[in-house]
This record gives sequence, structure tokens and C-alpha cells, in this order.
Amino acid sequence: MPSRSSFFATQRLRWAAARRELLTAGDAARQVLRAHPKRVAVAVGFALMSSGIAAYAIAPGTPDPALSPRVTLSIALQTDAAAQAQALDDQPVVLYRTTQSSRGDTVQSMLKRLGVTDPVTLRQLSRDGQIRSLVGADAGTDISAEVDSTGHLRKLQGHVAVRAAALQGGVAGGEPEWKQLTLTSSGAGWSKSFTPLALRTQTRIAAGEVRGTLGSAARSAGMPGSVTNQLARIFADRINIQRDLRRGDRFAVVYEMITVDGRPVRAGRVLAAEIVNRGNPLQALWFAPRGDAKLGAYYTPQGNSLNRVFLASPLPYGKVTSPFGMRFDPVVKRTQLHEGVDFQAAIGTPVRSVADGRVIKAGQETGYGNVVKIGHPGGFETVYAHLSSIEVRPGQQVTAGQRIAKSGNTGWSTGPHLHFEFHVRGKVVNPLKMAQYVPPSHALPAGERASFMAATAVLSTQLAQASGSPARLASAAPTTQAD
Repeated sequence: MPSRSSFFATQRLRWAAARRELLTAGDAARQVLRAHPKRVAVAVGFALMSSGIAAYAIAPGTPDPALSPRVTLSIALQTDAAAQAQALDDQPVVLYRTTQSSRGDTVQSMLKRLGVTDPVTLRQLSRDGQIRSLVGADAGTDISAEVDSTGHLRKLQGHVAVRAAALQGGVAGGEPEWKQLTLTSSGAGWSKSFTPLALRTQTRIAAGEVRGTLGSAARSAGMPGSVTNQLARIFADRINIQRDLRRGDRFAVVYEMITVDGRPVRAGRVLAAEIVNRGNPLQALWFAPRGDAKLGAYYTPQGNSLNRVFLASPLPYGKVTSPFGMRFDPVVKRTQLHEGVDFQAAIGTPVRSVADGRVIKAGQETGYGNVVKIGHPGGFETVYAHLSSIEVRPGQQVTAGQRIAKSGNTGWSTGPHLHFEFHVRGKVVNPLKMAQYVPPSHALPAGERASFMAATAVLSTQLAQASGSPARLASAAPTTQAD
């Protein structure tokens, strides 16, 4: 039996060992706490919460739930992962891409931007006229495609303007109809489908100041060229916009823009316009009596028609090279009265009658060369000389604006031009002052004044807005209609 002293010695050794272990564990705990203070705090909090939940779960009176026996199922799966991976690699990836047409585009350059590299497809579609029309449309047209990872085209879509006859391979004519062209690849080649697109009409305004030519000022304002041409025709009876406009003159226009999916495709009719020439404003408002576009015309804000009985000139853009009055005649070599005005005109330029009337003469005459003379109601007569060809005959009735001949260089002429005379009861007067002699324009049809004022009120407001924002293009509230 061990002695009492040996027993206490053994206990002291055990207490020393336990103390060392506690010190070691404490040091380790302190190191962990220093290194990860937040994690230790979260763990302690979680332990306290768990102990509370466990205490609640085993509160006195709550039976210990019986545990269900554990069942383990083992199912062997028969898969060929390598084959499946290879099948995925062999399947081409289809990419969806969109581009916009650019000036100078070709079918091949457009398709290559979309990722098409298949040479057969590039050759075939380059010969297709309807596909070429995609890149022939206005710059900025959206074209989308589905192309696989091998560069083969699966599907192509874009907007094209087609005519009914063109779809059947006939002779196209009339206004084009906008459709969405869808080209789809099939085993037999390519299949096409055309889906009609809804055209919408927006009202737009533009304004600017003339610093060089009206054309350049209109382009700076973002106004389409067709709208500029309409301005020339609208005010043709009052002003020659190519000849009479000066630096500092201003213009404002309200016009229609036809759109497809919000993209402009062409300009429509001018609804209202104003030109301020040397401080004198001229305004035009479109009005269709009884809502009939066939009866539509341009009127002043007071309701007077802009279409005078006599046009201002036989040429819409004629520049006067020799005025009416005394001058040295380069042909007869002496000073004498020049009985008309000479307009600069290349050979073959269309010449129009300035008013309704009857052809008095259509043939040759000394000095005049090929000449047309027309008598008009009220004792007026007009003369058109040095023509290259004549398109009317004596006794024929003509209307204002009707083409009667083409300008030339016949008779006593030193260069291509049009000689134009205006006679009042047998007396020659200055053709540039016809407005002082001819009847005034026609007024609104009877009973239409109230309708005119109501229909043009919004146009007048929009025109005023345009005048207040020169050289800016803005879109007024769009009006939607089928076109």
C-alpha cells in the first residue's frame, strides 16, 4: 500500500500537468480570439441561441420524438459524358446580330458585318435585287440576322420599299409599299416572306436663315430636299426662291414625315410655310375644302389662294440674264428696246405656260427661231422664243403650268436661253411686273371660311413655333394615320 507522502506527490504532479494543459489551451484560445474576434463572437452567440432552442425543445413534459430509421439507396447511372460533350461541340452556336446600312454599302459588306462568311451565300445574295434594296435604302436602316458559328446565314430581316408588280416580277409602278422582308434558309435554298408594315405620319417643323442658298440652309435645318422643292412650287406665283432670296432672309416649314417603326422613310406634304424676303413675310397654309384632298390648295392666313391666275415665271428656277428695257443688242449691234426678259436655261429645259389660254402660234419666226404665242383672257398675250422643240399646236387650249416646249438656242441667239414676253392689249410690258396687271388670286370657296380658320389654327401655331427656333429641327406631336 503506497504511503501517504507518495500519494500527495502523485496528485501534485497531476495538478501541475493539468495546469500546464489549461495554460496551453488558454494561450491557444487567446490567439484564436485575437486573430478572429468577430467569428468567435458570432459562434458564441449562435451556441447560446442553440442552447436556448434545445432547452425549449426538451422542456419537462415534452416527449423525445422517435427517430425514423435511415434508408440509403444506391442507383447506378449509365451515362456517356464524352459522347454528350462531343455532340454539344458539334452543334453550331446561333448568334443574333444587328447592323445599320451605310452609304456605299454592298450586300457582301453588309453580310460580313453580320458575321456571314460562307462564300456561296455571299455570292447568291449579292445577285438578289430585293436583298440589294436593303442596302440601297436610306442610311441607318436596321438589318438583323441569325448566323451560326460556322458563318452560315440562318435568317435575315429588314425593311424594303416594294411595288406590287415587283413582287410578281412585273414592271413596278406607283407608290411603293413598305414591307418587312424575311429571308430564311431551308433545305431547298432560300425562302422569302413579306409582311406589310404600318406607315405612320408625323408632323415636323423646321426653320432656318439663308446665308448662301436656300438649299444649303434647308440642309442645315435638317429639311429634306423634297420639302425644299415643294416650297419653290408653293410660292412660285409670288417669289422665285432661287432668284429673289437674299442673305438674312428666313424660312419656316411645317411638313409631314412618313415613318416606319419610328424611322423616317420619306417626306410628305408641306402643311404650312413662311418665307420672309427682305422683311416681307409670305405665308402658305394647306386647306382641303370639305376634307377632299383633291380640292386642297395653299392659302394665305386671310383665306386668299396663293395660286394666282398667272404664274410668276415660265421656268420655276429661271435666273434673269437680260432684263426688260433699253440695251445694246449683241446681234444687231445697236441699242434698242429689249421687249422681254431672258432666262438662263440649258437646252431642253421644260417651258410652261404661265396661265390658261389658247395657242395663237407654234412654229418658226424670224429672230425668235422656234416660238410659241399664247392668248389669255383679259387681253393678255405671252411669247416664248428660241425654243429647241414645241409641244403644242395652234388653236390648242392650255392650262397654267402646262409644259408647252423646251428651251433652246434657235433664231437670233448668242447662247442657250429662254426669251419671254408679256403683252397687255397689244403693248409690251415688263414680264417681271405681271402681278400689277393680271387678276388677283381666287378666294376660298363659299361657306368654307369657318372651316378654314378652324383647320389652320394649329398649323399657324406650329409655324409660329418654327419661326421662333431657327436652324433647329423638332418634331411636333405625331399624328398617326395609315398611309
